[in-house]
Amino acid sequence: MASAAQNTPISAFLVTRNEARHIGAVLDALQAFDEIILVDSGSTDETVAIAKAKGAKVFHRQWLGFAHQKNYAMGLCRNPWVLNVDGDEILPAGLAREIQQQVNQAKAAALRLYFEDIFWGEPMSPHSGKRSIVRVFRKDLATYPLDRRVHENLVLAKGEKEAQVKGLVTHFGYETTELLMSKQNQYSSLKALEKFEKRRKPSLLKLSLIFPLTLIKAYFFQRMFLSGKRGLVHAYIEAMYAFLKEAKLFEYWETRDKS
Repeated sequence: MASAAQNTPISAFLVTRNEARHIGAVLDALQAFDEIILVDSGSTDETVAIAKAKGAKVFHRQWLGFAHQKNYAMGLCRNPWVLNVDGDEILPAGLAREIQQQVNQAKAAALRLYFEDIFWGEPMSPHSGKRSIVRVFRKDLATYPLDRRVHENLVLAKGEKEAQVKGLVTHFGYETTELLMSKQNQYSSLKALEKFEKRRKPSLLKLSLIFPLTLIKAYFFQRMFLSGKRGLVHAYIEAMYAFLKEAKLFEYWETRDKS
């Protein structure tokens, strides 16, 4: 993990639990960075052994939620600039170099990466919309929202700018219909609970319209239709996630005094 003298050092960090299937390739793609911090929350597979063999600094911590776990891992990094990836996200060849170049230029406090979701064994259409998340940033100018149970997207300090990085990070976390639906079911529960804890009231109108509107947005406006049957299935699951969030929020309010 050598870095050239002219390069601004960057720490890569990730949080894991049972990511042995992809963690080797994930860490191989991070070797250009100054250090790799991995915080594991009790893997029972070979995740930790593989990580140590790849030169990562491995720490153990009980799972306290996405934002808390990532915030802890970020705090272990020795460099002001950090990169976060998940245990099933692989940087393609050349992307580490482009990240390094943009960090060296220091024109923005954060960089937004784009993701290619593998579904049914292959990428979605290159012309469909791609998810994007801020994953490279100066840790003194960004914070994780610790009140969020899921979708812990960074909050940049007021007035700070972000830039985009070309290239697609390959994401294997949504590979099958079962896996995608399972994760969206889990995430919808966490999001609904988060809203309930903040005392946000559900809306019958939103419950009625959220599914068809999200389906139209995903299938047509995000151009999922270009991926054929896979795109249709993916769009329906995305719409189901949106619907489940509202349904579960209603459930929390309806049953709050019955437990």
